[in-house]
Amino acid sequence: MEKRVESITRGTVLSDKAEEKLQEGVVTVDVVIPAFNEGSCIEGVLQDVVVARQDDWFQIQNIYVISGASTDQTNGIVQQMAARDRRVKLIRESERKGKHASINLAFSITDADVIVFIDADVRLASEDSITKLVQHFRGGNVAVVQGGLVRHRPGFTLNPAKQAAYFDWILVDKIRRRKAISWWSIDGRVMALSRDFYQRLVLLPSLADDQFIFYSCIQQGCQFVWADNAIFYYGPPESIADFSHQWSRYFFYTSKSRQYFGKDLIDGKMSVPGLRRTILSTFLLHPLCGLMWVLCYARSKIEFMLRVDFEKYEHGFFWTKSELLENLGKLPL
Repeated sequence: MEKRVESITRGTVLSDKAEEKLQEGVVTVDVVIPAFNEGSCIEGVLQDVVVARQDDWFQIQNIYVISGASTDQTNGIVQQMAARDRRVKLIRESERKGKHASINLAFSITDADVIVFIDADVRLASEDSITKLVQHFRGGNVAVVQGGLVRHRPGFTLNPAKQAAYFDWILVDKIRRRKAISWWSIDGRVMALSRDFYQRLVLLPSLADDQFIFYSCIQQGCQFVWADNAIFYYGPPESIADFSHQWSRYFFYTSKSRQYFGKDLIDGKMSVPGLRRTILSTFLLHPLCGLMWVLCYARSKIEFMLRVDFEKYEHGFFWTKSELLENLGKLPL
């Protein structure tokens, strides 16, 4: 490993303490799971993280669940897990402030070399998922690493939300492989940040957490990596309404990001050439899923124009529900 490791900011170097740790080959990792009433799924993702394989070059020192004033069994389940593994720690917020507040709280309590955020409704594809995610930080130059999120094929179903969601994943995956850095690259379900990067971040409630992190990384000239081999599973939205809300919320926050980061970055550098052709070619390969996607997308556009739930978006309070993932070993890709 190089004796001098470049930091994420041009012209500077890592702190002496961080550089010494990297030279020793030991990277400390804290995993953070923001949660609000995730009693149906929190045990699954926690169990995945607890048994995740570690190597001699990195160590998961803490597994924080930041509960945003949950009122279901979330807190009890986490406490039971904490009794079995000392790394698991429950942090209870007295009131619900949104995911951005949970992330900011995580920034203030951790001093790990790398902090990994995982949504509560996500599952690890294997014991090596976290290893493959954080291995990109070994060189000391990377600021943000995003996990390789996979949504399984729905098979025969009359649920249009599942069909639309699968098409959405196929489309996003195809675009990422053509252009890794674009506004289609953003997905905050699984995201890892280096300490020198996250210590300078303070998320705002009016901006999406994943967009703010991603665009801050790009704007500062930092290195972003899409770790497509670090696979994590995530489920489809439960309903058409949930799917439409996901897109209308995206439109809302992209508009806010455009104001904050500038049109040149959002509409210029982050744009995808030939986007319509890519959508059309994907539609021809998956016509049924594509049709459901078009209908849901149109609904989300209407919701955005009617300013549906804008007040909730403004304060970062709106979370959509995803279907519970079960039988992970049998998921068809």
